[in-house]
Amino acid sequence: MEISYVTPVLIVKNGEATIGDTLDALSAFKKVVVYDNGSEDRTLSIVNEFANVQLIQGEFFGFGITKNVAASHANTEWIFSLDCDEAPDQTLINNIAAWHPQDDNCVVEIHRENFFCGKPIKTNGWGNDFLIRLYNKETHRFTKSQVHEKLELHSNSSKIKLPGKLQHTAITDLKQILEKAQLYSEIYANSEKAKFYPFPIIILKTCFAFFRSYLLKLGLFSGWRGFIISFGDAVGVFFKYAKVYQKAEVKK
Repeated sequence: MEISYVTPVLIVKNGEATIGDTLDALSAFKKVVVYDNGSEDRTLSIVNEFANVQLIQGEFFGFGITKNVAASHANTEWIFSLDCDEAPDQTLINNIAAWHPQDDNCVVEIHRENFFCGKPIKTNGWGNDFLIRLYNKETHRFTKSQVHEKLELHSNSSKIKLPGKLQHTAITDLKQILEKAQLYSEIYANSEKAKFYPFPIIILKTCFAFFRSYLLKLGLFSGWRGFIISFGDAVGVFFKYAKVYQKAEVKK
């Protein structure tokens, strides 16, 4: 089985821990585009081991724009957008191979199963995770958002779901919690979406982020994993607003 009508496209920086598994899972696709934006680990050498991969090296412009730039290098109109820590299961691959899109305005929602230190998590908002990841690049693009990018839909867009899952190795080591908080808060603080809040409000938002994740989103039912995810959510909220606050105060 070779899938040639759609090209998987992923962007990566220092993804040596997971990108090999991702590319292994994409062996059925005729061509895969990997857009690397400055890896300093073994990512490039791992990518070069796969004959069906086209490696592109370029700058990072924020997640939305970078994903659009990466997709522009694909030879097909249909794009299967992934992160470097996601891998489609065989059911999803089989259904992508069997699907014959007739409408360029159609987009495909895919169920993403999120893993934390080897265990799938259903709580903390991680369970019912459906994302639009298969689309035609002539009719759809990602937003220009620096973070939390999503595919822009229009009045003619139609959504379907294909059976199968994207298996997302979200966290394999607790240090990634802090690394992701640092990365996303830095991008947010320098983006057009950055909002200034008084420091007491930042503290309240931080506390509510933990409360929402641990209690409202039932993180307490996932044991220590659920607690750490909730703590990480709170840390991420604190630093993204605290960095905006710091920038404003330093300018005074």
